[in-house]
Amino acid sequence: MRNKLFNQLYHLIFFPVYLISLLPYSVADATLGKMLYFMSYRVFRYRYNVVLQNLSRSLPAKSYPEIQQIAKEYYKHLVCMVIETVKLFSVSKQSLDQKVQLVNTELLLHYHQQNRNIIAVLGHYGNWEYLNILPARLPFKTNAIYKPLSSPVMNKLVHYVRGRFGMQLIPANQALRHLLKQKDQPQLSIFIADQFPGTSDQNKFDFMHQSTNMFNGAEKLAIATNAVVVYLEINRKPDNSWEIDFSLITESPKETCNQEITRSFAQKLQHTISVAPSYWLWSHKRWKD
Repeated sequence: MRNKLFNQLYHLIFFPVYLISLLPYSVADATLGKMLYFMSYRVFRYRYNVVLQNLSRSLPAKSYPEIQQIAKEYYKHLVCMVIETVKLFSVSKQSLDQKVQLVNTELLLHYHQQNRNIIAVLGHYGNWEYLNILPARLPFKTNAIYKPLSSPVMNKLVHYVRGRFGMQLIPANQALRHLLKQKDQPQLSIFIADQFPGTSDQNKFDFMHQSTNMFNGAEKLAIATNAVVVYLEINRKPDNSWEIDFSLITESPKETCNQEITRSFAQKLQHTISVAPSYWLWSHKRWKD
C-alpha cells in the first residue's frame, strides 16, 4: 500500500512537470517565468528578509539600493534556475551540449591518466543541476555526492534529473566506502560543500565577512583517498548558456595542513560570488543567529 501511494505521488508530480519541460525555453520563460517571478518577488516575497540580511552582511561595501538591486537580480536568477531544471526532465543531450561549455578539462584528464581519483568542490552558485551532463562529456565515471532529501518522492525526482546522462548519485555517508572499494577505477566525484553543517561543527572560517561554519567532509574524503581536489566554478555567459571551469586546489591532500583544503575552497567561492553575487543561493539560511 505504501509503495503504491509513493508511486502515485511520484507520477502525479512527474508527468505534469515533464509536459511543462517540453515547452520551448522561450515560451516557458515568457509565461511560467514571468508568473514565478511576479509571485516570488512581488507577491509572496519568498524569504525576502533572509535574502536582504544575507546580502547586507556579506557585501558590507554595497549601499542599500545596490543590495536591493542584487536581490532583484537574484530572484530573476532563481526563476531561471527553476525553468532550466524543469527543462532537464526532457532536454536532449544535443540541446544540453549547446547550453554548457566545459573549460580546462585538460586538468581532469591529466590526473585521470595518472590513475588518480578527483574530487570537485563547488558552492550553490550558478545552476549546479547542469552538471548532470558531465558523464556524457568526460571519458571517465562521474559521481555526485549528495545528502538524500527527507521526501522520498522528491529524492526520486532528483535522481531522475541528475542521473539522465549517467551521473551516479552517492549518499554522503557512503562516499568513503564507495571510493575505497573502487580505488582502482579512477573517477570524478562532485561535492557541493557550502551547506550549513550544523551548530555542532566547529570548523569556522572567515567567509563573506562573517564567521562561518563549513563542512570539511570533502577535505576528509580527499585525504582518506589521496584524491586530487579541484574547484568547480559555474558562470552564466551573455547568451544564457553556462560555463563550467575547473582549477586545482591540491594534488597532494595528505601534505596539506588541517583545514587548508576547506579554507582554499571558501576563498575561491568567495571570489566567485564577489564577481557576480546574484548567482549564489541567498535565500538559504546559511548563517544561523
